Amino acid sequence: MFKIMPFQSEQLKVTARVKKLTRWVSVVLAFIIYVCCFGMQAFAEQIEFFDREQEYIDQDYNSAIYGAPEDENETSEPNLYAQTPVVKFRVSNMSPEIKTDLDYTDWWYSKWEDCHYIFLPATVDRNKLIITYETENEPLYLSGKSVVSGKMTSLLGEKDKFEVNAGDVYCGKLKIMQSNVGCIYLKTSRGGLEALDANKGLIETGSVLMLNENGGTEYSGFLEKITARGNSSWDYSLKKPYNFKLPKKENLYGMGEAKKWSLLGNYLDHSMLRNEITLKMSRAAGMEYVMDSVFIDLYADGSYRGTYQLIERVQIQKNRVNIRDLEDEMEKLDRKKPDTYKHCVVGAPNLHEYMENSYKYYDIPNNPHDITGGYLLQFQLWNRYGVKSNSGFITSRGQAIEIDGPEYASRDQVMYIRNFVQDMEDAMYSDTGYNAKGKHYSEYIDVDSFITAYLVQEISMNVDATSTSFYLWKDSDLKGDGKLHCGPAWDFDLAYSNFLVSRNNSDGDIGFSWNPNNLFVACFPINGYNESDRPVCGISWIGQLYKQDEIKKRVAEIYFDRFEPYLDDLICSEQSLIIGMAEEILPSAEMNNARWHMYGGKEYCVFGASSGEDFMGSVEIVRDFIEKRKAYLSELWTPLLVRGDVNSDGLFNIADVVAMHKWLLCSGNLNCRQAGDLCEDGVINIFDLCEMKNELFTLK
Repeated sequence: MFKIMPFQSEQLKVTARVKKLTRWVSVVLAFIIYVCCFGMQAFAEQIEFFDREQEYIDQDYNSAIYGAPEDENETSEPNLYAQTPVVKFRVSNMSPEIKTDLDYTDWWYSKWEDCHYIFLPATVDRNKLIITYETENEPLYLSGKSVVSGKMTSLLGEKDKFEVNAGDVYCGKLKIMQSNVGCIYLKTSRGGLEALDANKGLIETGSVLMLNENGGTEYSGFLEKITARGNSSWDYSLKKPYNFKLPKKENLYGMGEAKKWSLLGNYLDHSMLRNEITLKMSRAAGMEYVMDSVFIDLYADGSYRGTYQLIERVQIQKNRVNIRDLEDEMEKLDRKKPDTYKHCVVGAPNLHEYMENSYKYYDIPNNPHDITGGYLLQFQLWNRYGVKSNSGFITSRGQAIEIDGPEYASRDQVMYIRNFVQDMEDAMYSDTGYNAKGKHYSEYIDVDSFITAYLVQEISMNVDATSTSFYLWKDSDLKGDGKLHCGPAWDFDLAYSNFLVSRNNSDGDIGFSWNPNNLFVACFPINGYNESDRPVCGISWIGQLYKQDEIKKRVAEIYFDRFEPYLDDLICSEQSLIIGMAEEILPSAEMNNARWHMYGGKEYCVFGASSGEDFMGSVEIVRDFIEKRKAYLSELWTPLLVRGDVNSDGLFNIADVVAMHKWLLCSGNLNCRQAGDLCEDGVINIFDLCEMKNELFTLK
């Protein structure tokens, strides 16, 4: 790791110009070298376009490399209409059926097009809007028609483009766009979202109105707080993501009651679908807990903010990760707030250090009788663990584990889950799979759950896989199976070849995030610790499991049974799911692009090179990558299947014929359908059953 020192302002200006001219040349050159040297490990280990683990990059330097807003969005044409005699142009009465003062928006100036926009939500009746304006030159005309300030008008329903005049002064064009998804109107109480955007540590409050696409109210009332969320998605996004909390649990857009929610901006993902694709894939694959989401348009203090993905937060809760709420049990025992107790660390110099075998907790005296669960855990980057994790521990091999639930864990609770995980890790890394207590790692983890989580990460080639935002949970032994499970899937905006990076572990395995024809997540390291206070690379839990032949075989079975059918529907069907997802939000995405200028080619990317000429072009880049990824993985794992072994017992016999019979009669399941495609035509039917019988007869 390296430390970047602050630059002076003049140096920044020079650096910005140089970087802006050379960054794509560098990527092209790196790619050419990569093509020539793909097989050379010595070179491959050096291909690292960006160090994702460096948390504290100097923000001035970041602006110099990636372009500050005023530099990145610079136009070659003069901005003639940035300043006009029209000092206010507001459209209101956007939800006439609801009594509210939140449903308004101000016009917005686009420096790229040198014109103004009005962005309207789906629920608006364009024939019943109120325009309120202030000008230095009265009156205001839209395409020659006079506008009466504060009066309802049907003028904005007549067309989508207007010429604006203030008296005799021409003020440029006004363009009208309308969305097709639900919307959220937010009115902040303090400095507004602009202040929060500029200061990640601020906490805002306010009032909010949430509507669905049909105009129905999802929630109207007080907003307890809204805060920044994310790391890279915050630091490198002009369009910021947020967390917010409601005063009490609310069922928003049919996703179940909860207080805590997130608004994903998806600014780094020009398709805006990478998270949604992964959520649907996780659900299709049978992951036990999957977060729901819905796309909405966000308006804050009269400013249109773009297309956002309203998503459930990952937390222990009945409608989310539905395991025993140990934190709630603790609150019943002690009315004192848990974070007011002494914060302690063992095995490290201070709470902010990353050191193997250390752990941190809160000196809470009272514990429920049963402390075996539930626990919600998250892998954390070695250099984020110290400042991000209130409670947690680091294994002997250097895996940093943040305890998200209970967030303020007692010493007994941390010791219990720490010892449980360490015993599992010891078994996993032993030559036999058994630890010193004589227990196999499968007694600690739900193996299929781990494989399912691995496949979600591997298919998407997620750059955060097994590093951060990788969740695990364990229920109480009295309620659950006493094992660690993986999930929910979270944070995939930089997956699907949206971030150029390589990963390599101590076995010498190396994977490249931009190449669909290689394993990536199986090559991930585990962060270790040495005397130089620098991380060393081992092999991640997933990588360690994948070294075993029986695990690889099970990976293949689960992939073909649970994942490949979804991928086929996603990209290959006559009306592919991914195109359907895109078309559902297309008008909103076009509005979002007019606001943030995300499309038009690679020069608009912050990372990677996955921006199309328009929204659907960006979606096609993702679809094309998934198509190539599926082809590679299917070819890689097909040889691991036993031909005809549809019940996945490792043998091809009469039991498989019976299973196939039942499945064709819709009275049973196949554990591995791919193994039943004996005719190799991509379809499993009666002809495959006949071939199974023929082959068994031949074998006998």
